[in-house]
Amino acid sequence: MYRDAKPINWVAFRIVLVAVLFAAGTVLLMVRAYRLSISDAEALKKLAGKQRKLVLHLEARRGMIVDRYGEPVAASIEVNSVYVNPRRISDKQQTAKVLAEILEMDENEALKKLNENKHFVWMRRRVSPLIADRVAKADLQGVFTDTEYQRFYPLRNLAAHVVGFAGMDSQGLEGVELYYDEDLKADPIPVTAQRDALGRPVMFTAMGEDPKRRDLHLTVDRNIQYIAERELEEAVRKEQAKGGVAIVMDADSGEILACAVSPGYNLNVFGKTPADTRRNRAVADTFEPGSTFKVFLAAAALDLGRIDPGEKFDCHKGLYRYNGVEIHDIVPHKLLTFREVIVHSSNIGAVNISEKLKKTEFFRILQGFGFGSVTGVDLPGERPGALPLPGKWSVLTKANIAFGQGISVNPIQLTAAFAAAVNGGLLYKPHAMKRMTNALGEVVREDAATPVRRVIKQSTSEEVVRILRDVVQEGTGKGAAIAGVDVVGKTGTAQKADPAGGYAKDRYVGSFIGAMMGTTPRLVISVAVDEPGGRNRTGGKIAAPVFRKIAEGILALCGSGPNQADRILASAESPFKKFSQCPRKKVKVRKGPHSGEWVVPDLKGLDMRQVLDICGKMKCDAAFQGIGHAVEQDPKPGRILKEGEALKVSFEDQQS
Repeated sequence: MYRDAKPINWVAFRIVLVAVLFAAGTVLLMVRAYRLSISDAEALKKLAGKQRKLVLHLEARRGMIVDRYGEPVAASIEVNSVYVNPRRISDKQQTAKVLAEILEMDENEALKKLNENKHFVWMRRRVSPLIADRVAKADLQGVFTDTEYQRFYPLRNLAAHVVGFAGMDSQGLEGVELYYDEDLKADPIPVTAQRDALGRPVMFTAMGEDPKRRDLHLTVDRNIQYIAERELEEAVRKEQAKGGVAIVMDADSGEILACAVSPGYNLNVFGKTPADTRRNRAVADTFEPGSTFKVFLAAAALDLGRIDPGEKFDCHKGLYRYNGVEIHDIVPHKLLTFREVIVHSSNIGAVNISEKLKKTEFFRILQGFGFGSVTGVDLPGERPGALPLPGKWSVLTKANIAFGQGISVNPIQLTAAFAAAVNGGLLYKPHAMKRMTNALGEVVREDAATPVRRVIKQSTSEEVVRILRDVVQEGTGKGAAIAGVDVVGKTGTAQKADPAGGYAKDRYVGSFIGAMMGTTPRLVISVAVDEPGGRNRTGGKIAAPVFRKIAEGILALCGSGPNQADRILASAESPFKKFSQCPRKKVKVRKGPHSGEWVVPDLKGLDMRQVLDICGKMKCDAAFQGIGHAVEQDPKPGRILKEGEALKVSFEDQQS
């Protein structure tokens, strides 16, 4: 007999079921809470940070480059750049259309960038203030502007081949910008952008300290540089030449005061200039020096005691058959003393002098002057030239080298060697850096003048100076003479090698290298004019007058008239006297009647650094011409200038 089944208590069942579910939920919540607050806390915190923050690495301000007096030749100015967050843009087609119109870019290119699956994409870097303002006013979703730095060269083409340039990411590409890139560049500054719920940046906060940048102080004097470039350009134009180089160097330290290369180019638009024009021919090009090399022949013969200054040589009336070849002199002579061989630049006499020297000893002295190896100058791209080893010299090699053929040099190398020949026999390493300073103006590194080695005896150097003084006073270098100034030097006219073999009949390099010996410091000035196209092709006719004009210009900077006998360029404290400057005045920059407009102030009398600061405040396109202090401007004072428009300022020297 079966007992009736006990009925199910559904009320109790439901209570138990609910209790179990609550208990399970509580356990799950406790596990979840544990994971959120303890086990997965760090990972979730980082994830939340990524969602809330956008980290940008902004370009830092690159160090300035200034001349020997602290006047800027390269600076970094603030500009705007446009970037987007493609993931925050809903209507990419319309956004691309608007941006393409504002940024003047192809719409398909803009759309391609907006379709990238990234949080950050550059649309256009370093735009004008007007374009940045138009982007801001468009108020496009996911489109932003930020501040970067752009390299600006206020002197445009002045000392272009020395200064060089930096690229889009402030990386040095040429000149001292490249050579000292590690000092000038600054690490990007990490910046965090706090975002709201829609992903829009609402606050920027710098992360970490600003990088420590350094400023480069050059040995270059921009006033002397301007004179050298002006006179060289005029000579190249007048002689219809291919180009030229002019260098001014302190004979007693190796400091490069000027390095002019023609043709030049505007550093602010370097991308539009052919690479061949941007090449620094002062270090990257080599040439056969011709008769300027007789200076080192004379130094070797005198230092080794192989010659007497009064010894005479048969110059065969201008035609000498030597070991199967003919050697010519432009002006025929019969007998010439050792001094006269150099003064009148006789090739035949130079060959006779070389007969007094052994190959190894001649090579040793030439090597001591630095030929055949790089000087170590702080300019990139230097080529060492060619000085064959004495074991490879043929019968004719020593004779050819005696008058500057069969050997090649670069202009800086030749200038440094000449300085050693006339300064007492000490070779200095040429250099363009004077010192490096930090953000506080403290000197962190300095290039002190130290001789590399002694090449010849001081007595030998003094005798070389006496001979080279006669070259200018009565020989081939008369075109370099300046009344009342102790000038020494040597001319050179060298045929250029023909790629097909031998020497080209109509391609020459006319050169002159000399020094002002009665000044403090003693200055070496070298000039080389490449492939002159006119009738005059000799160094005495083409290059010597350029030397004279550069030298007279330097003397005039220091208040010395061309006919004064006493020319002291320096005081005991500073390398050169600076001309008197206009008193500094304070200029207030006022806003114009509408947004983005400025009232142009009176810039007359301001130096270039002051004008550069004002242009930065007005966000205008600065265009500078000349050096010194402002004398003219366009637009005139009081006119209204819109942001991004050009402000042209002309500068002139103010001489004492």
